Amino acid sequence: METSPFPCVSVRLPSTDNEVYVEAFLEQRESQRWVLLGDHAVQGEAQLWTAWVQAIRHELRDSMVARSVDAEYIRYLAGTHHISEAFSRAGLQPDQEEAWILYLPHGDGVENSLGHLQPVAQSSHAFDADVRSLANGLGWSIQSKEMSCSIEGMKRLGIDGSAWPDSRIEEALLAHILMADDQSSSHR
Repeated sequence: METSPFPCVSVRLPSTDNEVYVEAFLEQRESQRWVLLGDHAVQGEAQLWTAWVQAIRHELRDSMVARSVDAEYIRYLAGTHHISEAFSRAGLQPDQEEAWILYLPHGDGVENSLGHLQPVAQSSHAFDADVRSLANGLGWSIQSKEMSCSIEGMKRLGIDGSAWPDSRIEEALLAHILMADDQSSSHR
């Protein structure tokens, strides 16, 4: 399945004063569709889009567990039903000087061939200009960094990546997201 790149950028923070940075980000962002993640949390396009589909499906159905779409997205990315655990797994960590800023596109609900609601992302044409403005306002520099899977990043997200062969790492990431609503996944 060919998809467009997920609207996100890597940023470098001036130091590791991360509580201040999270607070400033929440104040400066224009909406709850802007998300700040720890450097370890972004592992690949399929991971980001899978979490988006799950979160936006619940947003469209008005059945989110979290009170906001950004928290719902982070909950799926972290593979848990518990919001506070999701932020501790996928959020900016105290030791990190790099992070990711994401924009969660609005979705249109389209019924698939089985009659199930499938979110389709609306275009976010102004992402580049908007994210530059947000990063500049925060004093953060945008980096040209590729997404990459790492065992350490997966571990911080709550996934035992060492239990999976390299050829199935992406499958492990997606399974982790899809199990977020499984009651037993919060105890993994």
